[in-house]
Amino acid sequence: MEINDIQDAISVKLHDAFGVDYKKYIDEVPQGFVTPAFFIQFLNLEQFRQIGKRWKVTTLFNVQYFPKNSLSEASNMTLKIQQAIKEITLLNGSLMLGTGANSEVVDGIGHNFIRFNFFLQEIEAKVLMGSLDHYTNRERVSSVGERD
Repeated sequence: MEINDIQDAISVKLHDAFGVDYKKYIDEVPQGFVTPAFFIQFLNLEQFRQIGKRWKVTTLFNVQYFPKNSLSEASNMTLKIQQAIKEITLLNGSLMLGTGANSEVVDGIGHNFIRFNFFLQEIEAKVLMGSLDHYTNRERVSSVGERD
């Protein structure tokens, strides 16, 4: 799993919830971008060691909303965005639940923070034998029990 998988799933969920009238940007917002728009920004990742060579991974995303008109539009969209992205489906079909969601509006832009958690399992690399040639020395035994 990669961070891009989560960003793509968020983008799909926003598209399903709000349609094609809203542009979606990942990684950077280009100069002269069109509003209304979403910017899906990865903020950080934390790893916590678990028993059994497992790791709990917590990612934090900021889904920014750039309104077309006003501050009140950004404010009204925060709850809608939180509801839309509370659970996402990765392209491989895995379901992820958002946790710790909160929102704020700063300078007319809605910031919607949400965490997506998952587990990773450490797998030890096993050295496998390349090939094995096996030779036997066979004797032919005749039907009467004589050896050749």
